Amino acid sequence: MQFINLCLSIPNLDTIIFYLIFVITIPAYLFASSDFESLKYYLPALVMAAVTLTESGKPDLFTNLYPTDCSVTTFSGFLSTNLINGLAIVGILMQALVISSATSSITLGLVSGLITFAITFPMAQQILPFFIREVDDLTKTIFRTNLHLIGNWHMYIAGLIFSIFLLGVQYVMLIGFTKYILSTGMKLI
Repeated sequence: MQFINLCLSIPNLDTIIFYLIFVITIPAYLFASSDFESLKYYLPALVMAAVTLTESGKPDLFTNLYPTDCSVTTFSGFLSTNLINGLAIVGILMQALVISSATSSITLGLVSGLITFAITFPMAQQILPFFIREVDDLTKTIFRTNLHLIGNWHMYIAGLIFSIFLLGVQYVMLIGFTKYILSTGMKLI
């Protein structure tokens, strides 16, 4: 029992566990297995996972993982946010460079990088938390209770579903623009 109390008293334990699993273990496995195709899409998706966990875990869990409110950000939250953003940018650059190299089209690489950037940063950082909060309000309205729902599982599931939706939109846009640019032979650069 003392071990559990010790674990629960460690500050930022939830953030440390997130980093051990999602930032170190999974990318290391993808890198070791030479699955760079999955890695370049996984790294930008880390932002969506971190935003979902931070917004859904408020006020108790994942508060320093990816804080979006700059006025109350601690140093560990600032560091965590920028580390996750840096990894996402590395993934976006990898994706853009690989597509540009494979198709010999700088235009296609640029467009794919811009699409992924637009989905990863503005939409995941602004729209995803808004969607999660709205689902929480709607759930409380439907069940007509002001009580805190146990575990906020409805918010985690809403974040996961909307993240999958955003990744689907990104995929459709990438495929659509790839076909259009390659079929027309468009060259911007």
